[in-house]
Amino acid sequence: MTIKELLAQLHTLEHALVVIDGPCGSGKTTLAEHLITQCPGYTLVHMDDYYIPFREKTTERLSIPGGNADSERLISEVITPWLHGERALVRPYRVHTDTFLSPYEVPAGGSILLEGSYSGLPCLSTHAVMKLFVQVDPVTQRNRLYHRNPATYSLFLEKWIPLENHYFNYYGLPDASWNVLPGDRMI
Repeated sequence: MTIKELLAQLHTLEHALVVIDGPCGSGKTTLAEHLITQCPGYTLVHMDDYYIPFREKTTERLSIPGGNADSERLISEVITPWLHGERALVRPYRVHTDTFLSPYEVPAGGSILLEGSYSGLPCLSTHAVMKLFVQVDPVTQRNRLYHRNPATYSLFLEKWIPLENHYFNYYGLPDASWNVLPGDRMI
């Protein structure tokens, strides 16, 4: 699927949830930011805003496939009101400062572009009318992660990539219900 074909499909959808998942460094955010500029009526919601707070990052919680995501809060604050045709408020959480930022609105009747690792959790993606999975080869992924922030590079290699891979393997992602896009040649 090309970007042009993807945009054509997105323009035909109304009151739709579209999810973009894939490994860290694959290009999910870049793709989402490009799509959102071309798709009026969509609100971009980042899974990064729905990671669990530090006090909840227990070994037990992180052992759950996708347990790093606060899917419960995302469902209660955004998905449930939106599904009922009501406006929803996104309360972004910043993991680096362990704080919540000012909320922003998802209008009633609008569409949501949910991007980020763990957006393919069944409790979220079951409501999606389109699921996009951005793939990346390990060398490109590591190069991107290193150039993004050399100080956190080893943490990604030792902790975050294994957690994501456990989640992908556990849920068999991507399966046949996903549109797979190459993260190295999209935009």
